[in-house]
Amino acid sequence: MKTVDASASVYFNRIFYELITFSQGMLSYAEPDAPPYYLPANTDDAMLGHTLRLALKASRWVNVDEFQKIFHSGVVQQLGKDREAWAMKAYGYKSKRAMYRDMDSCSVTVAEGKIEIQPLHHKSLDGYSATKDGPQPLYAPQTATDAELGAALREGFKLCTSSVK
Repeated sequence: MKTVDASASVYFNRIFYELITFSQGMLSYAEPDAPPYYLPANTDDAMLGHTLRLALKASRWVNVDEFQKIFHSGVVQQLGKDREAWAMKAYGYKSKRAMYRDMDSCSVTVAEGKIEIQPLHHKSLDGYSATKDGPQPLYAPQTATDAELGAALREGFKLCTSSVK
């Protein structure tokens, strides 16, 4: 089993990208000390790759005690609600359904010198999963340029599937 050094989730709905740092404890969780990043759909590959690297750089491992403290504090859940409310207001959505209907997601991990971009299946309004029969991950070396990394992420979004759209 591979050891993940860093991870992030990236969402895209043809209007904006949202990049969220994930950290690892007993489970992975949205890192409360890392800001989410929002980029317009027409962001160039270099900026997309650069911003993904920023999100990955803030990823961390925490011990069981720290994870329990974070998990039980409710901060991760509240920050998720805050991100959702901010994006709805900033991009003019009247409902979660309208914002999430065309939203795709890729999980991104760094392990063993490679960056893995896993296109996900959109299975419910705000639920995503990797499926064994679904799209296979894309890989980029950690030495890829920001533009190459951004292009790989953009290619990953082309492979996402959905039962919601």
